[in-house]
Amino acid sequence: MALAAALAGLAALAAAPAASAADQTVQAVDGTPADNFNNRWSPQNVTIAVGETVTWSFAGTTGLHNVESRGSNWDFTSGNPATAPPPASFTFAAPGTYRFVCLVHENTMYGDVFVTDESGEPPPPPPPPPPSEQPFPNEQSPPAVDEQRPGISRLRAAARRRGARVRFRLSETARVTVKVKRAGVTVARRSVKRRRGLRRVYVGGLAAGRRYRIEVRATDLGGNRSRVRRTRLRT
Repeated sequence: MALAAALAGLAALAAAPAASAADQTVQAVDGTPADNFNNRWSPQNVTIAVGETVTWSFAGTTGLHNVESRGSNWDFTSGNPATAPPPASFTFAAPGTYRFVCLVHENTMYGDVFVTDESGEPPPPPPPPPPSEQPFPNEQSPPAVDEQRPGISRLRAAARRRGARVRFRLSETARVTVKVKRAGVTVARRSVKRRRGLRRVYVGGLAAGRRYRIEVRATDLGGNRSRVRRTRLRT
């Protein structure tokens, strides 16, 4: 009877579904003098299948970090940058390439999640249209010239520890430049790419108890520049 019970237990364990071994964890790593204080992700790139999960861990970090999506194919954020924030996870439901960054260290803390289909292979490209539906060269219209300048609205700035969070609404995908000035002198500057919608940019290196002037300008893919928008901030 004891042997039968043991065999039954082993059979039950074998029949139980196993936890996905392909789920991945990406660790945030603080920079050190040996790598010129370059903060990074380890690993920088991961490959998973549809339905699997990536978790970003910040355990043991001492700097300000978070994780955010980049690109139009997904929308994800772990929240405002913080010291050793809780881990953040995302389950991917469609094949593709998904770029992620740390808001504070975009120049070094970026990476990609490569999501394959259930078979482990990338999805096949769509078939080309039949010859009868393909346009002749002389039927193609010349590319449109973008002459519309991007717009910035709803500009707000809020003090954060050792910096400021600047929020705004962007009318189209553009590179946004944020300048922080004091007494007419630029004391901090960030230039990042942001897509259309309500967005935010973190600017660090500000002193507490000071008054600053924030200037924001956007340049779209066609080279059109927005009007400069301004607001004030007290840290």
